[in-house]
Amino acid sequence: MVLGRRKRREADEARAKFLANRERVRSWTGRWDCPEAVWPAFEEVPGPWVALPGERDRWLELHAPFLERYDWFLEATPVVDGIDELWALWEFRAGHELERLTIRFESVHDPEYLAERLALGVEAAAFEGWQDGDAQSVHEWLLEGIGGVDGPGRMVHGKHRAGFVLLEMSCAVAGSTDVTTELRVSPTTTSLDGKPLKPDGRD
Repeated sequence: MVLGRRKRREADEARAKFLANRERVRSWTGRWDCPEAVWPAFEEVPGPWVALPGERDRWLELHAPFLERYDWFLEATPVVDGIDELWALWEFRAGHELERLTIRFESVHDPEYLAERLALGVEAAAFEGWQDGDAQSVHEWLLEGIGGVDGPGRMVHGKHRAGFVLLEMSCAVAGSTDVTTELRVSPTTTSLDGKPLKPDGRD
């Protein structure tokens, strides 16, 4: 009997973590200032699972607490010229821990715009340990990197850390005037050279 109560309590706690993750992803597109794109209705059941509307409550009760890996893939519809594609992928691992957020643009090569929008997207994601001023440092790093793509065949890669947040960026020419820019953001406890971070996020 005690064992059964403990298992139920553990399942309830895990389900609460899942629900918090779901709300975090659901509300992210509203917190991110990116009016150049329209996001579709939010899909409550994450990939790779599918549940019909009438089965979602039962799916939540039976499966959500015990997921080892899951993700939400969000694909926006651009509403301005100059953006061909915009999507984001939120990935979670065992224990309902956030593993990574990936944001990808295919657009004209506008370093200022891309750096600003991506920095705001990361800020809206509210990673643990994110501090005032981190968005500015991320913006400056992105602006320099994306601005380095200056001709056909060019590609840049870079890493940057803001406190307990690791950012990995790639930007490559995708056409005569377009670039593909991808930013991968993940929690970290180490510096770029692998040393443990101090409690305040410094090297």
